[in-house]
Amino acid sequence: MDSNVTEVSIMSEISGINRSYTPPQQNIQPKTYEKNSQSQEAGPLDGFVKSHDITRDTLDKIPANVQSYFTTGNKVKALFDSSVTPNDKSDDIFDQVDRILKEAKSTIQINMFSLDKKSIVDTLIDEAKKGVKVQVIMDPPNDSFEEAKKASIEKLRKNGVDVQIYPVKEAGSPEARYGQLDHVKMVVVDGERAIIGGMNWGEHSPANRDVDVLVEGPAVEKMEWMFRDDWTKSGGDTKQLPYIKKKAPNPEGDAMMNFLTSGIERKEQTIGFSVNRAIQNAKKSVHAQLFVLTDKQTISNLIAAKERGVDVKVILNPLKIKDSAVNERAAQTLKDAGVPVRWFKCNPDTQQKMHAKMGVFDDDQVILGSANWTSSGFKVNREADVEILSREVNKDLQAVFTNDWEKNTTESPIYLENPDNNAGG
Repeated sequence: MDSNVTEVSIMSEISGINRSYTPPQQNIQPKTYEKNSQSQEAGPLDGFVKSHDITRDTLDKIPANVQSYFTTGNKVKALFDSSVTPNDKSDDIFDQVDRILKEAKSTIQINMFSLDKKSIVDTLIDEAKKGVKVQVIMDPPNDSFEEAKKASIEKLRKNGVDVQIYPVKEAGSPEARYGQLDHVKMVVVDGERAIIGGMNWGEHSPANRDVDVLVEGPAVEKMEWMFRDDWTKSGGDTKQLPYIKKKAPNPEGDAMMNFLTSGIERKEQTIGFSVNRAIQNAKKSVHAQLFVLTDKQTISNLIAAKERGVDVKVILNPLKIKDSAVNERAAQTLKDAGVPVRWFKCNPDTQQKMHAKMGVFDDDQVILGSANWTSSGFKVNREADVEILSREVNKDLQAVFTNDWEKNTTESPIYLENPDNNAGG
């Protein structure tokens, strides 16, 4: 299958770039920030904010010029939709989302590709009525399979929630040939806690295999800065944004974190760089669990890792759009090079698919978030990932991968019959 056809299919069908929705007129402001009692002084962001508080003696995996982007003292809890320990609801993504939203004291800041889950929409409205400032950035609705976005946006706005629409580049633009998405899945509560990962907040989302993390610590500050930048980019007033306080290390936190982004601007394209660096620097294992894998450089790096003796395994979601099998070319290329590839066993009864975008490296590193491992995910869409150095988080998410590899995969792809539920990135 031609790679351009794959990219067109993903962008036009999964991403929904055929947009019929026209957002209200917005007063787009320049990306500068006023200095006042309610606003942090800053200039245009450089993609992410540097930190110089690294305390590890050595960071063998991380080049010296990248180390300053990591923060220490983060408490990170791995979350997954269908728990490996199903009786422990503390691991469930939506249980944790519901909990932190209802515990909000002052602010809820959300950047979300798809937000139409009724219970969450109602919770956000309830919190706004209690006096919590609720701010939402969303990808524009389109005319293919996301009509529910329009209803959510209108309902939220009518009930005191401030919603901004991210100014995506349409198909055919010089910067985004096949169109752009605001594909982020992130919430920051009170500037203290954040949940970030691959899970959309749609009605069908809880059925899917996905992974997120709950974060408390200095890394949350970087997520606030991204929200602030995107809020302004989307036409929001900086005076509406809370002051960003410098985050102290969490006393229970031992995870080092790097906050990663991607977008049209080259300075934002840190996800693909970090994913490929992690693959190239892996010494023992690379285990990837991916909704979409089409990026040629990443595929080449996975093969090179296998050739130097690294244990490389890949789980792919069987994704077919208009009879085009999106991941099969990557799967065959990897298999031909001796890389074990298995397909997630989708459930036709629940329409469950594997929606994660996660790499687990060696025994102490994980990269996960909203970005599919595609050229669009790495260079075009607005995306947010986290790179985590933590043996505990690695162990928890390695258990998710191993459980799926052993119990929830097949040798050959079995495609869901419902194309709408099989799409949606």
